[in-house]
Order: sequence, then structure tokens, then C-alpha cells
Amino acid sequence: MNKKLAVLLCLLMLASSMAACGDSTSTETTAETAAAAEVETEAETEKPKAADTLTVTDFGGRDYRMVSTNQDNRHVDIIAEELNGSTMNDLVYNRNTAVSELYNVVISAEEMGYDSINNIAKQDAQAGDMSYELYLTNYTANSLASGGFLYDFCTLPHVDLEQEWWDQNEKEDLTIYGKLYMAIGDISPTELLTSECILFNKKLFDDNGMAYPYDAALNGEWTIDMLLELADGLTTDLNGDGEIKVADDLFSVTCWSDYAQTLFYGMGGDMSYVDNDGSVVLDIDVEQCANIYAKAYALLKGTNGNYEIEQHERSFKVFEEGRAYFCGITFQKIETFLREMEDDYGVLPNPKYDVNQQNYSTCVSGAGSMVIVPKSCTDPEFVGSLLEGTAALSYDMITPDLIDVLASTKNVRDMESSEIVQLIIRNRNFDTARMHDASPDTFTEQLLRKDSTDVASYFASQEKNYLTKVEKLNEAYGKLEG
Repeated sequence: MNKKLAVLLCLLMLASSMAACGDSTSTETTAETAAAAEVETEAETEKPKAADTLTVTDFGGRDYRMVSTNQDNRHVDIIAEELNGSTMNDLVYNRNTAVSELYNVVISAEEMGYDSINNIAKQDAQAGDMSYELYLTNYTANSLASGGFLYDFCTLPHVDLEQEWWDQNEKEDLTIYGKLYMAIGDISPTELLTSECILFNKKLFDDNGMAYPYDAALNGEWTIDMLLELADGLTTDLNGDGEIKVADDLFSVTCWSDYAQTLFYGMGGDMSYVDNDGSVVLDIDVEQCANIYAKAYALLKGTNGNYEIEQHERSFKVFEEGRAYFCGITFQKIETFLREMEDDYGVLPNPKYDVNQQNYSTCVSGAGSMVIVPKSCTDPEFVGSLLEGTAALSYDMITPDLIDVLASTKNVRDMESSEIVQLIIRNRNFDTARMHDASPDTFTEQLLRKDSTDVASYFASQEKNYLTKVEKLNEAYGKLEG
């Protein structure tokens, strides 16, 4: 933009100089040149649209049937019958309309529980049938994947998994022996919103003369030590009864019990990876786990935070009532639990372990969506075209406005939070073992519930169990044909 303005300014100054000399023809020519330069500069800087990459087929009014889990209001990914003024609804409605018009299809959408969707997909695979073109379930479909009931996305026509609208981290972490049976990305906007983050209360920061941590976050310098320094000493006995009680007092941080895993992944923790030969490798660095856990323990226990293990909703209510400086939460739960919050708040990524950590790492809630296709897919050309089109148009028409979805609940309208939202959703972690129910990451929650710091003993007792699960996973995938 600065370059464009500089060019325009120079050209306009030149035009003005020529006009002073009485050369009206030159003035007109220069003005035309300036206008042309502006158009050219805008054309050079405009980001190509995802829709421009699509190979579009006219399907002659064919039905495009979609089903989505209704978990955590997830059905709004596909269901929008009319414009109603709700931000997410209207974004999805416009996306659906664009898909319908572009491919000449008639869209129908319904919702049901993820277990029902999984059962239908399994039955379709066994019967050689196809009840829907888009099955949007959650990670529990991993049993269908390892059981051989799903279609390999790597061989689905027209689906380009290299594109940004398919989550590249998910693709890398869940492609086993070259096969990917669950895929996700911008096709499910609410799945992006299951990304974990940490909020801070702006009013409390202002009242205490504390600077917002935006610059550190955007510069990649937002670390657990910085968060610990800010949180230290903030928990306060408001009513002076000599006790810190969740119903009465002010807390450094508040969160539900699974936020311990979020901190683990945020600080660069990981439990497994896919090796060069395509197999899943369990990779538990006990020393690293202990170091990360010590930082999480210091934040959640050492600062006397409200680490909630009894009432899920209460963990967020404390923040909603303006009684916590920080709150660990997913984007989606902001709308559910913070709708009535009066104080403004800002969005931050979960902190790094230290500045040497290359990227922020975002834990994805286990409830996050997954797209699956039954192995019995009767028309891969049609299904692949519509999945790619829906994903690409979501990337163009919904994802850029996710900050508006958050802002529509309460004040998250500052530019810094908008940038950070995009930073968070593009750095998500899909630990392979975790997404297949080996779940070694739960050590954080298990130990915190016991108020224990004995990481080494925990893994000594559990590692054999994790290894067995990963071995069975590799064995199952090794038998699949694709």
C-alpha cells in the first residue's frame, strides 16, 4: 500500500507541474497513467482466490447431500436455510449458495450425533451404498479408518491436499503408510474454532497498568515464562475471608482440566510422528515432558489459578464475571460461555516454551470435525469435486471473517486479535497417537488432578500400554489397500 501511494504521489506531482506550464494534453496523459498504475499495482498485490484453482463441472441440478455432527453447535458448518443476520449462519448460507450455483447442484443438509454418522458411514461401506456426499463427523472415525471402511483422500479425484484450505499439519500427522482417511481444513469453520487459545481481560490489565502482550505474541516471543511473570501474585482474596474460593475471588488464570494438555502442546510437546516409511512412531521424551509439565504446574497450581476439575461451565463463568486475568478456552466456547461478558478481552496464542521454539503450536479440541468418505463411494469424481469446491469457497468466503464470528459475541474487534486468530488456526497440532486414542498427552491432566509432579513414574507405568496401541495401529493400516 505504501508503494502504491508513493507511486501515485509522484505521478500526481508530475501532473501538477505540467499543468502549471500550460500543457493540458500532458496533464490528461499523466492522470491516465496514474490511474493505470493504480490498477496495475492493485492487480499485483491482490491475493488469488481459492475458487480460481477449481475445475468446475456442471452437474445438472444433481443433489449434494451433507450431514454434520451437532456436537457443540457444529451443524452450523453446513446448515443455513436463509439469511438471518447471524454472522456464521450468513457466511455459511452465502458459501452454500456459491457452491450450488458454481456446480449446479441442489444442497440438502442435516445434523445428527457423530456416533450416528459413523454408523451410517460404516453401513454404507458394507452395503456398497452412499447416503451422503459430505460426512462431517469427528476424530472418533479413526476406528473406521483403521478398520478399512473409508476412502483414501490421497486417491480422491479433484481433492488437492497441498492447498491451504486442507490443514497441512493434519495431513502430515494423519497420513499413515501413505493413506489419509480423515481430512479437515476450512471446509469446517467451526472445526477451526475448536482451536485452543488463551484470553486476557483488558479491563483488569488496564486497571493494573499492565501492557497488553500483543507485541510479544505477534513477534513470536510470547512464552510461558512471560505468562508466569504476568500471572504471579494476581490471585486475590476479594472478600478478605482468608480463603481463595472459586465463587468469590479473583484469579490469575481460569480453565477446564483439559487445558493442561493444551499447554503441553503449546510448549512444543508431542508424543508421536509418522516416520519416513509411513509408520507411526511413539516418541516420548520424558525429560522434555517433565520440563514442560513443571511450567504448566507452576501456572495452574503455583499461581493459585482456578484449575477446574468439577464444573466445566464454572471454569469460564469466572472469566465472564471479570474475576480472572487469563482464561484457557477454545474459540467456539467463547460464544457458548462468554456471551454475556461485559469486559473487553483479547486473544493470544498459547505460549511457547521459550523463544527458541520455532512456531506456536495450537492444540485442537478432541471434538474437532473430520471429513470422511465411505470406501463404497459410488461416484468419486462428483464427491471429490464437491468437497474441493466446498473447502476452497470456505477458504475464500468464511475463514477471513472468523474474527467477525468471535466479535459478534463480544468485543474482540482489535486488529491484533484478528491477526492472532489467523496465526492460531494455521499452526494446529494433530498428534498422531492422540488422534488414534493412544492419548499419552493426558499425563498432564492425570498428574494435576493428583497434584503430583512425578512424570517419570507415570510414563514408566504407562509406556507399554501406549506402545501396544501404536503397534496395533500400524498393523491395521499396514493391511489396508488404500
